[in-house]
Amino acid sequence: MQLLILSVICNVIANILLKAGVNKLGGFALSSSSWIGDLFKAAYNPFIFGGLALYGFSFVLWLRVLTISDLSKSYPIFVTFVFILTTIGSVIFLKETVSMMRVVGIIILICGIFLVARS
Repeated sequence: MQLLILSVICNVIANILLKAGVNKLGGFALSSSSWIGDLFKAAYNPFIFGGLALYGFSFVLWLRVLTISDLSKSYPIFVTFVFILTTIGSVIFLKETVSMMRVVGIIILICGIFLVARS
């Protein structure tokens, strides 16, 4: 379970760093005229570089989690915790707002994770 939680934490921090990096760049376009320039700018952005590194580490940890546990149990826990913690981190670090509907959804997810984790 510790590896699963560590993988979640790395994934959440990676998402927040990537979003901060894209914000710092002023966005990332996929238009034929600007995507190469955007890609080079992204490659030298420390937030994006750090986010990619943490994604890679999270991936390696996830492979180990899959080796030692059932996917049907680990994946729902992983996805739900990533969603919840990314939302919290987005509010704290990126100053995003969260609607009451999303808060209710998070509470429902927490109840679901409790059931999955106990199975």
